[in-house]
Amino acid sequence: MTYLILLTTLPLLVIAFYRLQIARHIEDLPTSPVGAAAQGLVEIKARTIQLDDKPLLVPRLGIPCVWYRYETLDYNQQERVVDARESFNRFYVADQTGICAVDPFHAEIHPKKNTQEQEGNTLYKMSWIGIDEQIYILGWLHTLHPRPRTDDVLRDYTKDQIKTNIIVKRYGHLKEKLDRITRSPYPGLPFVISSDFEHNLISKMKRQAKYWFIGFFAAVIVMFFIIRNWSSLF
Repeated sequence: MTYLILLTTLPLLVIAFYRLQIARHIEDLPTSPVGAAAQGLVEIKARTIQLDDKPLLVPRLGIPCVWYRYETLDYNQQERVVDARESFNRFYVADQTGICAVDPFHAEIHPKKNTQEQEGNTLYKMSWIGIDEQIYILGWLHTLHPRPRTDDVLRDYTKDQIKTNIIVKRYGHLKEKLDRITRSPYPGLPFVISSDFEHNLISKMKRQAKYWFIGFFAAVIVMFFIIRNWSSLF
């Protein structure tokens, strides 16, 4: 019976330790400049940039963005999701040392911008990461060879507010490659994107870990109670 209890409640403990592991990675991993980031697990702080004239738009709001999540909920009879969308398009971030691509597929994303609108019994929820917004990324950096054709616009990119003269000059010497951040090929390593402050993200991860630990111990107690009183309950 003890093995049954552990088998049933173990996933809660695994999730709790994983949330705690993410918080520790964020605390312990030093921030790397985009242009000097090493291959592998990295922490990047940069700003999102727009490279073309047709950026993503937040559904319903029409706000330019690099990523969004959108949900429509129907409350006519009970809460029911009737539409759910999330963008997985590649976007770009930059600092004074370089430009990097980000593929948000499989990332755990924590946007700072959230809003909702209600019309009758329908609720619309929107979350997004805007353009020229400070962003935190914890993920796996690697280099693409050869450089994708769709990224040629990087050579011509000019935007004054992030001192791109330095970026474009540096990137002009790196036309043969493009650095990209994705999910790690090794299981267990985090891939987190956040437009919130780093200390808020750490607090959120630790708080979630605490809740999962509480859930684990509560589940163990409930399982012991059910097993010990099985005959009297049924």
